[in-house]
Amino acid sequence: MLGTYESEKAFFSYALEHIPKPLAWGNYKSDPNPYFYLAEFHDMAEEVPDPRDFVSIIVKIHQESMGKAPAGRFGFHVPTHLANIPNDNLRQDSWESWYTIALQQMFDLEKLSHGENAEFEDLKKLLFEKVVPRLLRPLESGGGNVVPCLVHSDLWPGNCMPDADTDKIMIFDSCAYWGHNESDLGSWRAPRYRMGRPFLKQYQKQMGMSVPEEDWDDRNALYALRHDILVSALFPNSEKFRNLAMDEMRHLSEKYSNGFDDFHEGKNDELNR
Repeated sequence: MLGTYESEKAFFSYALEHIPKPLAWGNYKSDPNPYFYLAEFHDMAEEVPDPRDFVSIIVKIHQESMGKAPAGRFGFHVPTHLANIPNDNLRQDSWESWYTIALQQMFDLEKLSHGENAEFEDLKKLLFEKVVPRLLRPLESGGGNVVPCLVHSDLWPGNCMPDADTDKIMIFDSCAYWGHNESDLGSWRAPRYRMGRPFLKQYQKQMGMSVPEEDWDDRNALYALRHDILVSALFPNSEKFRNLAMDEMRHLSEKYSNGFDDFHEGKNDELNR
C-alpha cells in the first residue's frame, strides 16, 4: 500500500484533475495485518477513453516529468506491485540495465507459476543476450540518452475511465517508475486491452518517437512482452499468455540474431542530426 500511495501521489502532482487524490495508507488498530489505501471517490463509467483525449493526458505527464527523476536515475524510491506481482524498482543509471532487471524479475515470477520449459528458457537466453541490447542500447549510444520520465506502467481500460459525472478521464492504480516514456505504451499493444493502433499512432503524433525511429515497433513489442509475462504469471492454469510471449520472442530473436553487432552507430548519429 505504501507503493500505491507513493505512486499515485507522484502522478497526482502532474495531473491534478485526472488522478483520484491519494489521501492515506496504513493498517488497522484493531488488526495490524490488513492494510488500506484511501483515495478521493469517483464514480466511473466503464468505457474505453477517447484516444486523443487520453493520450494528451499521458503525453502531458511524460513531458512535464521528464528530467525530474531524482539524480536522473531510473527506478522508484519504493517497491510497487503490478496486480499482486512485486517490482523492487531498484535505481539504475542505465535504462537498458533497469529494464533488463525488471524483465528478468518478471520472468522469474512467471516461472514460479508455470514451471520450466526448455524452449522458453532458450528463448529467454536469446532475448537477454541479443534482443534487449539491440533494441535498448541504441537509445543510449552515439551521443543519445534516455531522459527518465514518470511512467504509470499499467495503462489499460480497467485503470483509465471517464468520471461518470464530469466525463473527465480518470487514471489510477499506477505502478510508477522513472523510465523511458515509450515503455508506458507496452500494454496498449495487446488486443485484449482494446487500445492498439489508434492510441499508439496518437502518441507518436503528439510525442514523437525516440531515435532510432525504425526500431519503434519492435521496442514496443519488447515493452509489451513484460505485460504478457505478467498476465501469464497471474494465470498459472493457462498457457495462453506464455505461448503469446514465446511467439513474440521467437520473432524478435530471429530478427535480431546478431544482437547489438547489427546496429550501425553511424546511422544513429545521422538520425540524431
